[in-house]
Amino acid sequence: MEVKQKWVKETGVFYPIPGDTTLHITPGMGVFQLYEEKSMAGSRLGLRRMADKFTFNFKIYDLDAEEIMQKIETTWNSDVFVSGNKNLGVIFNGLKGTGKTIASKILSNRFNMPVIVVNAPYDGLVNFIQSLCFECVVLIDEAEKTFCEENDVLLKMIDGVYNESRKLYILTTNRLNIDENLIGRPGRIRYIKQFGNLTAKAVSDYISDNLIDKTKTSQILDVVDGLQISTIDILKSIVDEVNIHGSIEENTILNIPKASYKIEIIQFEDVSNTRLDELKTFILQQLAIGESVGEWLRKPWIDADGERKTNQDQIDDKFDAECYSTQIASNFPVLTREQDTRIGIVTEGPDTHGFFTVRNSWSEKESLCCIISYHDAPSLYRGGLQKLYA
Repeated sequence: MEVKQKWVKETGVFYPIPGDTTLHITPGMGVFQLYEEKSMAGSRLGLRRMADKFTFNFKIYDLDAEEIMQKIETTWNSDVFVSGNKNLGVIFNGLKGTGKTIASKILSNRFNMPVIVVNAPYDGLVNFIQSLCFECVVLIDEAEKTFCEENDVLLKMIDGVYNESRKLYILTTNRLNIDENLIGRPGRIRYIKQFGNLTAKAVSDYISDNLIDKTKTSQILDVVDGLQISTIDILKSIVDEVNIHGSIEENTILNIPKASYKIEIIQFEDVSNTRLDELKTFILQQLAIGESVGEWLRKPWIDADGERKTNQDQIDDKFDAECYSTQIASNFPVLTREQDTRIGIVTEGPDTHGFFTVRNSWSEKESLCCIISYHDAPSLYRGGLQKLYA
């Protein structure tokens, strides 16, 4: 006679389960989505298999993410981290279309583990995820929206106090307005990667692959150079416009985020928050009448050993600071307090000398900056962070 019923014993109690039930030690490899089954008796969570892995039906251009991906893999597989049996948290942050979701899926595919996609803060989510007795990737896209009112759920889940097995959490965010107890706590979120404008390689490769008339390349680059932000979607629209109409006007009506101004700045990196005022005062004391900060930094001098140096070397020696030049595209010719720029949020200034400070978007680390010039012809494609006077 066929057995119609099976029983499972849990904490000394026998429970009936359907006769066609198959027991699995793990759900196996693949990409799974959380599934909530509701009934009169309540609800329970399960895993619904979506695919063997993430696949892409389009070419992926340079995401500038290979270095961080390799670092995450090395950390996860290191003896030090394995022996600690702790979760590893990662955030990919940036505006829509900058490649963070694609990068998170590529990274998930690299690990020989099940991938669980969390798309809602289900009841019982923390206990369910922590009770999984196998290593896995937990992927949460747009985490600040998914857990906008349940930050404590996200915090407890990543904390993993009652973990059965360690987990790799990969979160994507458009803005880092999630629980402050996650940000700045490497025991929870160890790495944060900021996604921004397209790299020069991505722009060049996309144009090479998709622009029909290659003689229009410089025209495309001129338009990209004047954008406030660049993404593949925006670049695609520009290239399509040229492919359709044969050209694109300088003052095109195409719906793209054009910038009105370029603000050229110097950014002093790796200086502790407590020494920012000291650095600013030191520079101001050295300036000659009418001399700009940029002119002073590149001014040459000869040290006691006869070696040729610049004042930038003084900054490096005295404050252990790196000086970088970069450009901020803006719709306004001024910077204001709390303005969110590509390099961070403005916290103070600019003052009469052009000095201002920015706070890193994902931590309390501040940097001292100084405005060099304003221009009404922004340069995005040819801009970017560069070592000053290297």
